[in-house]
Amino acid sequence: MAAQAQNASTTGVEEVSQVDEVVVTGSRLQRSGLDAPTPTMALTAETIEAKGITNIADILNEMPQVATGLSNANTSYSFGNIGLNQANLRNLGVRRTLTLVNGRRRAGTPDDSNFLAFDLSNIPAALVQRVEVQTGGTSAVYGADAVAGVVNLILKDHFDGIEANVQYGSDEGGDYDTVNYGLTAGVNYDRGNAVLHVSRTESGGLTRGDRGLGTRYGFVSNPANTGSNDGIPGRIPMRDLRYAYFALGTPTGYLPFGPGGAATDVIFDSATQTFRPIKAGDRGVIDGSYSTDEGGVQDADTLVAPLERTNIYAKADYRLNDKLKLFSEVMFADITARDRISAVFDSWSASVSIDNPFMPTAVRDGLVAAGKTSMSDWARSHDEFGMRGTDMNRKYYSVAAGLEGEFGNTWNWSAVFEYGNSLSTNHNLNDRIDERWFEALDAISDPVTGDPVCRSVEARARGCVPVNIFGQGTISPEAVDYVRADHTSTTETSQTLIQGLISGDLFQLPAGAVKVSAGAEYRKDEIDFRPSYVWEKAQGFFASQFSPIQESNEVREAFAEVLVPVIKDRPFIHSLEVEGAYRVSDYERAGSVESWKLAGSWAPIPDIRFRVTKATAVRAPSLGEMFNPGSRGAEGLSDPCDPNLLNSGTENRKANCLALGFDPLTWDPNTRRMTTLVFSTGNPDLGVEEADTLTFGAVVRPRFLPGFAFSADYYSIKLDGGIDRIGAQQTVDNCVDLPTLSNQFCDMLTRKPDGNLYEVRDSYINVASFEVEGVDFEASYHAEIADLLGRDDDLGRISLQGMASYLKHNIFIDRDVATGDETAFDDAGEAGNPKLRGMINATYYKGDVQVNWSSRYVDQTVTNNDLANPAEDVGSYYNIPSVWYHDLSVALDTPMNVRFTAGVRNVFNEGPRDHPSTARGNLAMDDLIGRFFFLGAKWRFGGQ
Repeated sequence: MAAQAQNASTTGVEEVSQVDEVVVTGSRLQRSGLDAPTPTMALTAETIEAKGITNIADILNEMPQVATGLSNANTSYSFGNIGLNQANLRNLGVRRTLTLVNGRRRAGTPDDSNFLAFDLSNIPAALVQRVEVQTGGTSAVYGADAVAGVVNLILKDHFDGIEANVQYGSDEGGDYDTVNYGLTAGVNYDRGNAVLHVSRTESGGLTRGDRGLGTRYGFVSNPANTGSNDGIPGRIPMRDLRYAYFALGTPTGYLPFGPGGAATDVIFDSATQTFRPIKAGDRGVIDGSYSTDEGGVQDADTLVAPLERTNIYAKADYRLNDKLKLFSEVMFADITARDRISAVFDSWSASVSIDNPFMPTAVRDGLVAAGKTSMSDWARSHDEFGMRGTDMNRKYYSVAAGLEGEFGNTWNWSAVFEYGNSLSTNHNLNDRIDERWFEALDAISDPVTGDPVCRSVEARARGCVPVNIFGQGTISPEAVDYVRADHTSTTETSQTLIQGLISGDLFQLPAGAVKVSAGAEYRKDEIDFRPSYVWEKAQGFFASQFSPIQESNEVREAFAEVLVPVIKDRPFIHSLEVEGAYRVSDYERAGSVESWKLAGSWAPIPDIRFRVTKATAVRAPSLGEMFNPGSRGAEGLSDPCDPNLLNSGTENRKANCLALGFDPLTWDPNTRRMTTLVFSTGNPDLGVEEADTLTFGAVVRPRFLPGFAFSADYYSIKLDGGIDRIGAQQTVDNCVDLPTLSNQFCDMLTRKPDGNLYEVRDSYINVASFEVEGVDFEASYHAEIADLLGRDDDLGRISLQGMASYLKHNIFIDRDVATGDETAFDDAGEAGNPKLRGMINATYYKGDVQVNWSSRYVDQTVTNNDLANPAEDVGSYYNIPSVWYHDLSVALDTPMNVRFTAGVRNVFNEGPRDHPSTARGNLAMDDLIGRFFFLGAKWRFGGQ
């Protein structure tokens, strides 16, 4: 359908039926895109330009088949991912989506787990001719990583002339703006073509305060709840929640400074030099975490990461003779992104002795009266250190050279060598050397001078300067300099690729030519991760630890495809074709694996065609999954046995928590106040994933309605042995949500003697299964308005394209390694997996004017499909509202070969949706920018 849309937009409706044979994503065979058995959806350069898109990931994320991947809007708080833009098809993950450029793999860029996937930021939007998305198993055609499907960026080719472009955009409040400018120059010569493109993109950033998201809108316990099955929700939503602990620059805590020396929630008052009750609102400190009055906010934290990008692209080809062409390509990208979050802090993680000279007398007296020798239940944000952050720079380049040739009447061949390299430099700011922090925190009075000094003699010899935490701004710059550290880690990855292809018509049958394609490929991926001294020695905040990695993996592959036209132009068989593909891959570390595809299409009449594809897809474990060096950090987890959460899981949760000894009414877990250690590791013994995929559907092109086409395709992907790190929170939840406590997830967490969580191990495993099932729809229509109205004059023409995807199931199946028992969790219809998504693009053309309207729809969802009784959890807030976005643009072509484009994205300023699960914009489908205006100009001159 992409081919039809492209022809109609450039040549008119009368030529819609004339579709050139091209290589369409999902196959290496030459054929019409409309006649391919594997459904492929596409967006053209015209659509990208009309929407003012400068980052290809932004328009991909609007497509119904694309779930939340990595983008500038969702990589804050994950310092290693900031600024990455990677696609995620079918919500099976970035790791199961293969991104191609002109049908060829490119070197990947590592995320914070050292998994390699192509960064879409490496390709400027101005170079893209169209984006093709083919979902379903295509491993037999393209190899591993194509389990969910393929995103193929088709670049503009044979450019002749000079084109300069500039675009500026800003939200209506002036908080966020972007600027993009570039130059493309190309020339056709007697034996070939050469193109050079240079561009620069600068996207501003947003903080949480810019969007009023510095305070939390979340679920808290309902004081009116009397217990299970009382018809009263256990949790209710509450706005403007502040953090009672750790986000304030003065100590807060649960300390003995209440009436009569009772322990209560208090805050240090600099004016009185002692603790007073915190002004937390009518309910006091809620759930051990939140305040509605006095408390910390996250206004300065990054919401959308600012990004700067420079792209250079060059290609040249030279025809040595009529049958042989030499081609070359160079690609370079330099990308910088920045992330800032709150300063280092303590939250119930350190103690201050009563002999500390900075401790005010009233505080010391209160602790002594309570029989304490130190102050331990306290929290403070150490704002004097400045905000933590990352300045991430990624440099990417690839070079390729090869030969393309022809022989006979139909045969083509090619051979290519490509080398790609990515260097990521992660510069961490305002970290804390914990050993030095605890030295500086443990202060005494110098027995000679009486001045505060560090207790440790060795620390004093190293220049230790004591810290004073009592009050705001009380930590001296000298103490900060002793403790604070900026440090840099680098990750260099590379891919070497050698590929040979041959295709052509094998022989003729009565119904047409038997087409074949075959090839061989060699790839070598390498990674060299060099952590900073702070990370390698676990000296920093949270004692995060990373070890160096220097590993590689090689694969040798051979593959083939065949297309057989069986019958043509017979009664009830306008055409009948079958095709197959097979690939064998020999991995250095995973052994030999096979994948295959069988497909067919049957058109009983020219107006309708049925198509089906059955395939196996494989994915070998990546270097990052096998050799992740292991890192320790801390996460804000929720204990599923918290009385407030007993009704938020499966029907097994309450019984299992009782078996662990937790009182369902009085248990007060430390997770309400403290973070939990999480140990993330790789697994060198991982096996290969294998998926069975099935698609079948129909394409309708009625002759009585020229220019119209409609397709509907059912898809099913069943993945077994999936490599997954399900996350620390899911690990803790699964422990008590499964039928018994004798499961692998309970073995992956450690509790203290008092029952509180101590550490959770989060490692890659080969036990997960996934099942994704649904239906995709696409419709397009192109027509002259005069033809529709029966008029002879020029009234312009219209081009319509609509896509929708219905998600029936998105199932994660946990299989217990010990018992083999399986438990299914269906996420279809939850916040990150709406059952229905759609988008529409409508364009009107009249002379030099082009008007585009586009819309995208996200269906309503629910908070959690696994709730045994949603009414007992969050009541009416179980449902998350739908959202509908609209964009509008106008383009004008002037006599000076300048095209001006002006537009508004998110015309009605929708989103983020007003619900605790989406209000902070934590999903790519919730717009964080708001109404956005853009104006661009493109000047084309020279050329043929």
